[in-house]
Amino acid sequence: MVNRFLDRVQEFYKKLDKMNNKREAVLVWALFAALVFGLLIVTGTLTSGFHLVDDWEFAKYVDWMTLEGYSLWDCLREAVGFDLTLRFRPLYYINRVLTAYVFGINLTAMSVVKAFEIVAALAALYYCARQMKCNMVYAALFSLTVMVGYQSAVWWKLGPQESYDIMMFAAGFYFLLKWLSTEKRRYAVISVGAFFFMSIYKEPFILLLLFVGLYILYDGMRGKSVTIPNLWEAIRRRLLYLLAIGVMFAAEMFLLLFVIGTNNYSYVGLDESVPLDQYVQVWRSAAGNNLKWYVRFGVLMGLILLTYWEHLKKLGWEVLLAAAIIVPQCVTYSKTALEERYILPWVLGYAFFFVIVGCGFRPLSGKRRIAYMLCLFLMLAAHGRVTLREAQYFTYRGESIKTMMETTLELVQGTDKKVLSCFAPNSEGNKTMYYWFRLHGYDEVFYWEEDENKINRSYGPREDEQADFADIDVIVMYNEEDRHWCYEPSLDLSDFTEQKCGTITMYIRNEK
Repeated sequence: MVNRFLDRVQEFYKKLDKMNNKREAVLVWALFAALVFGLLIVTGTLTSGFHLVDDWEFAKYVDWMTLEGYSLWDCLREAVGFDLTLRFRPLYYINRVLTAYVFGINLTAMSVVKAFEIVAALAALYYCARQMKCNMVYAALFSLTVMVGYQSAVWWKLGPQESYDIMMFAAGFYFLLKWLSTEKRRYAVISVGAFFFMSIYKEPFILLLLFVGLYILYDGMRGKSVTIPNLWEAIRRRLLYLLAIGVMFAAEMFLLLFVIGTNNYSYVGLDESVPLDQYVQVWRSAAGNNLKWYVRFGVLMGLILLTYWEHLKKLGWEVLLAAAIIVPQCVTYSKTALEERYILPWVLGYAFFFVIVGCGFRPLSGKRRIAYMLCLFLMLAAHGRVTLREAQYFTYRGESIKTMMETTLELVQGTDKKVLSCFAPNSEGNKTMYYWFRLHGYDEVFYWEEDENKINRSYGPREDEQADFADIDVIVMYNEEDRHWCYEPSLDLSDFTEQKCGTITMYIRNEK
């Protein structure tokens, strides 16, 4: 019965693989578009608005270009220049400023663009797997394993850089594979260009260049013993490409380490002042939370593969390639472990080994292949449930914030009433309040500083101006439904009426 089932599966795979390239492309793009837009439309993330996180920057750039009189060039120079004093993400800020220039604070339009970006990333990952001789089912499984899970937050959040970078990595890797198989130089040029854009968008993706260089050696060493002459021959044949990637990697790492510096990356790398127990604790926590399905199913799939130990020992190159992605990311996030969007690009190494290598592992057969494939599909199903749940929370939170801001604006616009924002220590929440209300013609928002028990303006030309609590008419703060909630402000709210807006609570002063 098992053999009959496997025969039918193989027949299904063969029928799929007989599909011509145009039909396959239409099917793949249509399925990924339906998946992404279907989920985002059904859950409502596309129209959920501001979320008191990174999207405040769009309001800031629109403020600069409309109220402050900045030109587009001034805004680009200011944003990129400031970031280069802290981080190395020049293309990210160029993209954000241009997005604000085109769309203003229309976050729905930006969310649609983001959704197209996710569809492109899924399709590019799929075609990478196809280039690595996967059938259509395995290629789709590879793409979805990378993009579905807690990391799916990049589908709807407008701040994270990972969705763009995964798209550019997949595009660069696809053209690299095309070049290795056809020797057409234009593919190499496009590939290097894509990897360059990837590397100047977010720093951890620079480390993927190590995998790229190693993969070129792996391709050149296929069927050959690992000797110095064979390695040199593999290097010599691809020397110009390896030099381009190597120079890119070395130059960017030099900038990070010796020009910009690493002091601004408090969550990155190993630190002698951090006790070993703390590292163990954060990784144990991650293994039981955002990484739990990768860990649990990874153990099961690893045990299945270990039953073929003699054959498994021949996968040294493949293990090294997966480790070239996984280990640098684990070291990078060693103090905080991997969660949500930071699972990208780590999961690329996981999916490369367990999907690309595992599904193509020839000795794997019979009931063990069925069990192995079942693990992959069950893991994807578990992550699909996570994705749906996280999207629903994101929408709920966004609608809560939208209701709060619009209700508050109705209460205070055209009056001298004052608003108190109590979102610290999340300064992004307070900045969203500052820029959003300014763009809507209101500039009487103050900010509560819990540690100093003080009410300040905090932003803009009147940032030192203070207010008495008696002058405050509307107070807004997180409640315990919001993941940013961490304390109740020490304010006397007895003269206010509470109005709950989902994850946000408003307090409106009673009429005297």
